[in-house]
Amino acid sequence: MAPAATPRNVAHLLRRAAWGGTPAEIEHGVDIGIEALVDELYDVSAAPSLGEPKAVPGLYNFDVATLANWFVRTNASSSTPAIERLMWFWSGHFATSLDKVNTPDLLLLQWLTLRHLGLGRFDDILKAITRDPAMNVWLDLWLSSVGNPNENYARELMELFSMGESNGYSQADVVSAARALTGYGLEDLPGTGDRPVAAKLEPSRHDFGDKQFLGDIGNFDGDDIVDLIVERRECHEFIASRFWRRYAGTTPSGAVLSELGDAFGSRLRIDDLLRAMLTHDAFYEDEVHEGLICQPVELVIRAVRGFEIELFDDERLTIEEANDQFDADREAGTPTFFLPWGVTSLTRMMSQEIGYPPNVAGWPHNESWLDSNRAAGRLMAGIEFGWGLLNVQHPVGTWLLDNFDDTPALTAELMSRFGVVEWSEETDAGLTAAYLPNDPYQTVISSIAVVFTSPEVTLA
Repeated sequence: MAPAATPRNVAHLLRRAAWGGTPAEIEHGVDIGIEALVDELYDVSAAPSLGEPKAVPGLYNFDVATLANWFVRTNASSSTPAIERLMWFWSGHFATSLDKVNTPDLLLLQWLTLRHLGLGRFDDILKAITRDPAMNVWLDLWLSSVGNPNENYARELMELFSMGESNGYSQADVVSAARALTGYGLEDLPGTGDRPVAAKLEPSRHDFGDKQFLGDIGNFDGDDIVDLIVERRECHEFIASRFWRRYAGTTPSGAVLSELGDAFGSRLRIDDLLRAMLTHDAFYEDEVHEGLICQPVELVIRAVRGFEIELFDDERLTIEEANDQFDADREAGTPTFFLPWGVTSLTRMMSQEIGYPPNVAGWPHNESWLDSNRAAGRLMAGIEFGWGLLNVQHPVGTWLLDNFDDTPALTAELMSRFGVVEWSEETDAGLTAAYLPNDPYQTVISSIAVVFTSPEVTLA
């Protein structure tokens, strides 16, 4: 039987699989049930078009702030937030940093590729990421050639992307995979000569000799290596565990992991795995409800979506032009959007910056996001977000100001904006303490900061 579609469970599902739910969305989920809601969340026919990979007119030569703004706006405003949430998962699983790639539009192309393929077959995803120019630069695959294979990508392909560290493969398999992956050079956008958009196998640089990999022998190339990896049970359970860790937050039991591995391994489809995981009773246990720390980028996306914030939506303008437009709108009394630098400053305050994972293993998990510096950053980000909300004269901000002295109503409104349906007496007391008589502006800002740091919001 499917888990009970209680308001608590539905709100939990929408926070973990998407970016939270409004009261109306939660009520809808209660009415139709968990299984039907999961089907709706991953209905690709309802997903807005973001452009196809390798053909995104007008989105080249992003600066970092504009890229971050695009990412948050896309996630927060999408009619299919669970599909965008999955793009965020993949961007962490295949963590690629602008520290080395340098060119934000290449990272954008990677994200679009992952979004385009993200619910489909895992072997297709692995083959696409092998040919992805940002990944190719990040892990030095474009430097690998016959007689001089580079092991960086081959090692991470197994260790981080598909099987887990030392899980069913040996150093000899890494060496063989590196040989099979030689010759994948960068392919430029036609007519530019300096804008890589893909990687292609260059025969003159590829090792055509026989290799022994995971017990098989043959003249393997990169696609062959992927095909052999995805057949392995180690791959099925590793990917299942990665999804559970990032969506549930806890360590799955052996029985749960086996079930999810079966669901995924039968067709290698990610949508099969997600449906099995999100409709599993174990996903709704108390330890899972309290098992995942919301990462800073996730918190900002949830806040922007929940408070119905408009982010700057014209990537053709420079940051300077956006600033000028915002100032003109503010003078006219009609500012309606946050600026790109505002988005990056919020996440940076909490020690996470879009496009800059700390290493190839991706962002840290859970407890490290709650150290003293990052906790203080969440408080400051809440203050800044509250200030920004009121500064743009947003209708939600106006309502909060008008009702600042009705603490129960203010509390319920703020918590609902994050998709939270239950909260503790301690959180209630913190919001009551934020009330300052005769100071609606500071009351609202302080209350938003309390919500940003509350256990109910921090625990995703």
